[in-house]
Amino acid sequence: MTIIIPTLFKVPRLIQTLYELINNENVDEIILIDNTTNTNHITLPKVKHICETNNTFVNPAWNKGVSLSTSDKICILNDDIWFDWSYLKDISEFITENKGLIGMSSDNYYTPKESFGITPIQPNLRSNRGDRPFGYGCCFFLHKKNWIEIPNELKIFAGDDWLFYNNPNQNFIIEGLKCDGKFGGTCDDEHLKESFKSIQINDMMTMKRFVSEGLIQNYLQGTIWG
Repeated sequence: MTIIIPTLFKVPRLIQTLYELINNENVDEIILIDNTTNTNHITLPKVKHICETNNTFVNPAWNKGVSLSTSDKICILNDDIWFDWSYLKDISEFITENKGLIGMSSDNYYTPKESFGITPIQPNLRSNRGDRPFGYGCCFFLHKKNWIEIPNELKIFAGDDWLFYNNPNQNFIIEGLKCDGKFGGTCDDEHLKESFKSIQINDMMTMKRFVSEGLIQNYLQGTIWG
């Protein structure tokens, strides 16, 4: 499995996370997309440290990480999220070409269900894909063949929506797995909030345009965006 982690190094726990993932037998490689001005490479087994020297933002980092990956099984992971990595074995075995995205239940970040399980996300009145769970983009998995390039106009937000609603295969939800960390820690950083706010508005207006152009189904219906 390839683990793809974009980072601005705002999370001290990240180095510990890297060591934990390095020591997990289900992890083949870690692609660390460094969006800071850092030019000093981290030299660790399994880690490909990509120094961008400027902030290319989240969705372009995801695209780049997938393009560089050598494994068919992909995990997109926020740098501020960690969990019991032993579950990577169960998740990895579940990933196949005929499945779409496999992401965390919103409950996993707060009070997860008692038992671990991976279940299909069912259609509802809003969408034949069902609703993309809150926080789905913080940690999700898929087969590399099912990656759909995220348009370059989308920088930080809605990349998980693009993948979730455009993937032709069934999407799944992981339940009963406690995810630790600060939910959206980097986006909540006081020094970044203001600049990220304008990007968020632009990303959502771009998705609204994509909906109107028929590039993605109208998952925005009933919101201020559509």
